[in-house]
Amino acid sequence: MVKTQGPSDYERLDEIITALAAKHGLRLDVSGWTRKTYDVYAAHHERIPKTSVLARVESFATTGGEIRVFDDRAMPFAEELGAALERDFGVAEATVLRLPKPE
Repeated sequence: MVKTQGPSDYERLDEIITALAAKHGLRLDVSGWTRKTYDVYAAHHERIPKTSVLARVESFATTGGEIRVFDDRAMPFAEELGAALERDFGVAEATVLRLPKPE
């Protein structure tokens, strides 16, 4: 039997977060190489600062299930991502942490 390599967990996480951000009309900024940070922003609008991060997800969410939310506008995104982490990565219980905005 021939086995072929599928996408890695990190590639799958990239796909899931990118699709959910687009679905919810959010802007995504990804930084890092081996340990990625996904910053989620509101779609650009003149009255909304470009630097106003709504949520942050680290690549280790595939094992820990932690999603940090700084603004309620990101809650639908975070809830769907949490369900995806539980379903696709076997996370027992994803956790959405509501925190004050970072400075």
